[in-house]
Amino acid sequence: MKDRTAVAVLLAGSRHDYMQMARPLLKALEATQHFHLEVVTDASVLPLQSQVLLAASDHALLPGQASQLSDFVRGGGGLVLLHGTLAAWTENGDLAELAHWTLSGPTPLTELIIRPDTSHPVTARLGELKLHDELYLSEGPPDDASVLLRASWRYSEQVVAYERSVGDGRFVHVGLGHDLSTYEAEGFQKLVQRTLLFAAGRNAAPSTGVGLTGYGAIARAHAASIAATPGLSLAGVCDISDERRKLAGSEWSVRTHARAEEMLEDPDVGLVVVGTPPSVHFDSVMAALRAGKHVVCEKPFAIRVEEVDRMIDAASAGNRVLTVYQSRRWDPDYLALRDVVRSGQIGDAFYMESFIGGYDHPCDFWHSDEAISGGMIYDWGSHYFDWILQLMPDTVRSISAHAHKLVWHDVTNSDQVRVDLTFAGGAQATFLQSDIASVRKPKWYVLGTRGAVVGDWQAEAVPADFPARVKVFRPGDGGSHEELLQLSPRDDNGFYSNLADHLGWDEPLAVTPHEARRTVAVMETATQSIKRGGTQIEVEI
Repeated sequence: MKDRTAVAVLLAGSRHDYMQMARPLLKALEATQHFHLEVVTDASVLPLQSQVLLAASDHALLPGQASQLSDFVRGGGGLVLLHGTLAAWTENGDLAELAHWTLSGPTPLTELIIRPDTSHPVTARLGELKLHDELYLSEGPPDDASVLLRASWRYSEQVVAYERSVGDGRFVHVGLGHDLSTYEAEGFQKLVQRTLLFAAGRNAAPSTGVGLTGYGAIARAHAASIAATPGLSLAGVCDISDERRKLAGSEWSVRTHARAEEMLEDPDVGLVVVGTPPSVHFDSVMAALRAGKHVVCEKPFAIRVEEVDRMIDAASAGNRVLTVYQSRRWDPDYLALRDVVRSGQIGDAFYMESFIGGYDHPCDFWHSDEAISGGMIYDWGSHYFDWILQLMPDTVRSISAHAHKLVWHDVTNSDQVRVDLTFAGGAQATFLQSDIASVRKPKWYVLGTRGAVVGDWQAEAVPADFPARVKVFRPGDGGSHEELLQLSPRDDNGFYSNLADHLGWDEPLAVTPHEARRTVAVMETATQSIKRGGTQIEVEI
């Protein structure tokens, strides 16, 4: 979406300070770069020169303004009303032909559980919202309206938001926005963003068919997430193995292909998930991009930065989406760690250690073959360096790495690798992966200028798939105050939900190819350091 939507924002309140409360929302809308906003606070003259009017007001309409609004919408404009604006504007002005709804209320201020209509393009993949707000009640929405949000209220189901077409335009009521916390909520911001685009006459892009290149172990998880994500559908599977093709066909009733070229010629496949081994990621991604497909590449993105740059250039030239399956960004323990660090609760993070491993024989799959995988660094390092670079976004200035080969000689990967990073501001981070560690270190150990965060492993059996116990430590008189964080449930479809949001509404991509490039650059430089005997290499990553 290159053209910006012109939106007039009316924030006029005597009982509510809408101007102050809406600042987080306005900032979020501006950050999308989808809108040209004009904010006004004088309700005596309605700003109807833009494509859409977004209003939060507790002032009644003046004589003649209701007809102005009706003419605006019927002529193709979009009108989006927040909170109690509809109730205020129906006091003295007749908005019946626009709203077809009469409100009562509001209810007492309380926590509300808001449920989106998952079948509507505006609210698909939005997720349940928990907001501290109030409801405006009604017996039901107009017959010709489409409900966007609902909430339970004292054994009744109440419509919180709806939209309807009027003439050539669209009218939308979103009965939320009493409290500052509502405007700060990411889900509410996303709702308003989509609503404004919808009111301007834009619709979500059609559902995208997805093809899987390779149907190994992880491909079944891809297929399940794709099938569960509105806006995406599984359209094909390619694998050289006849057995795996039969399995994919039986599990998903989908077309299967023995050759990638066949699937890439399928017009129903708009996006390809590359699940081949890392050593051939480049060839598979480039073939899909040349065929005009969007691409999701399994981690690691590639083994060499030079390959990454060529893939990014090809995607840009073809105006195709290119992203990397950094699914661990949705791990609940990482999200807890990230939120603490980004909130400033521990001050400025200046030192981080991270660890994965134990004492166990490596797998005998391609993961343990350096020629195919890139080496031990490229396995878990793809996740851990992605985490580190998200938490410490400053420029990496130096990298050194060491590896041991002491026990497991039947595989080509190292038994243990350690990578040390130094950032431009002086912060330091270490990654250690070991298959010969008789005792485990914490998953994360982060020091900040006003506290620390430690992530301790919960299980001895399968440490990688169990979230860590995340504790925050803050210095106090005579010691540290310790807080164990409660973790949210994991969103197993978070990656693909974001991708569908990006394809459908041009919302920000969670994992950009340039972010994934930084991770590859770190791993490639660390590999070079190992080959040079652990030499520190100066970089700018």
